[in-house]
Amino acid sequence: MRRKELAKKLGIVVLTFMMAVPCAVPAAGAADTNKPDTQAQADDPSAADDSSQADDEPATEPTSSSQKTDPNEDETELTFKMKTYKKDYKTEDGKTYKQVSFEYPSATGSSQAAQAFNQFYKKLLTKWKKQIKENLDDAKSLVQEMEKSGVYYSDEVTCKITSQDDKYISVLQSGYEFTLGAHGMPYRYSYVFDAKTGKKVSAASMLGISKSQLNQKVRSLYLKKFDKTNKEENYMFYQDRNAVKETLDKMDFNNNLYYLKNGKLRFYADPYAVGPYAAGFIEVAVKL
Repeated sequence: MRRKELAKKLGIVVLTFMMAVPCAVPAAGAADTNKPDTQAQADDPSAADDSSQADDEPATEPTSSSQKTDPNEDETELTFKMKTYKKDYKTEDGKTYKQVSFEYPSATGSSQAAQAFNQFYKKLLTKWKKQIKENLDDAKSLVQEMEKSGVYYSDEVTCKITSQDDKYISVLQSGYEFTLGAHGMPYRYSYVFDAKTGKKVSAASMLGISKSQLNQKVRSLYLKKFDKTNKEENYMFYQDRNAVKETLDKMDFNNNLYYLKNGKLRFYADPYAVGPYAAGFIEVAVKL
């Protein structure tokens, strides 16, 4: 089950209530990086077929800001600007029923590293476009039924480069999907790249251990955090330690559930995975 599907479990707001109580359109702000982050963690898009680029969507908007501005930078070092794809889906009479935006990094220059990096995010954007279309019929139907409520579906992704040096580039995208439930669902896409090749690198290779060793290490850190934080009534995790452990044992933290920041690999569990929604993305960190 994709993480974004967890949002559907929240339930749709009762139509009669929404008709009776006007609501302001919720701001689909991206989740804070220390907030709950959900499986925004999509599978590696690098396996996507370029033929899927055929799309009826408008061209990506050049809304962007440069991540580096020093004109004396080494030309071999990757520099980035942010781009944003936006689209409003509207009914025949012009009423918005879903609004989406996707911010992503674009490497400047024509080096092989820049090309590899940009190809990765081109494919990820294509995959995201397909996903946001999956509930268009539901969005249109509900918004038409709730004509006077003024609410609509939304999906917004913002982006940060959390770390960059001569070895690694870490990109964290924070998404927030709202489908007229009690609240929206935050999610993440996070990847670390080789600064010289522009290709994705694994957490296990960065730490010099096997994938199974990485999972054992991260799971043990979560259980230590559970024992430290779940005291009295100050619960970060669910209360049942065995249930949390069973969930952790099923999670593969090699599957892009990490980003790099301040010299540490930060691993995270999506909201609802091992703790309540209010706990957000529960994280543990490992020094490189």
